[in-house]
Amino acid sequence: MRALWRASIWHSGAIKPGEWKYRHLKRVWLPVYDVIAIIAGFLAFDLGSRLLYRLLSPPLVDFVGLTYAIIAAVCLLGVAFPALWAVEIVGKVILVGLIVGYIAAIAFYSTTPPGEPPPWFVVTMLAGLLPMPLFRLGLLGEEEVVRRMMRRFRGRESPL
Repeated sequence: MRALWRASIWHSGAIKPGEWKYRHLKRVWLPVYDVIAIIAGFLAFDLGSRLLYRLLSPPLVDFVGLTYAIIAAVCLLGVAFPALWAVEIVGKVILVGLIVGYIAAIAFYSTTPPGEPPPWFVVTMLAGLLPMPLFRLGLLGEEEVVRRMMRRFRGRESPL
């Protein structure tokens, strides 16, 4: 159990001093985001979604909800255990794809019943889910560039 804790983002040595400004993002906000996404996926699976039912069959809504929950759990594993950064990248890319797909489905394929407002509020709210994983993908990309540079310059003076 101790080895698992040492490998986690919550271990005292998990975040390098140069990245200390991101500690709350990595230890609190990214895990909270992923846990909320897991819950949302399970709610879609268990309870469904009125808006999704207008676009997809109930079994497909269940599949999409469960897929979203599983992908969010993969993202949470990558956040919780920094050594799984590549797994997190794959998970975040798929998560972003699922959110963009949901936005596109609502924007282009939903029909608004007479007397109801168009779904632009929901589309905009969903778009608000994108900055966090996109920001994280940017951070993970920067960290990979630094790793490659360090490998390339190993034994020589560091470019950083």
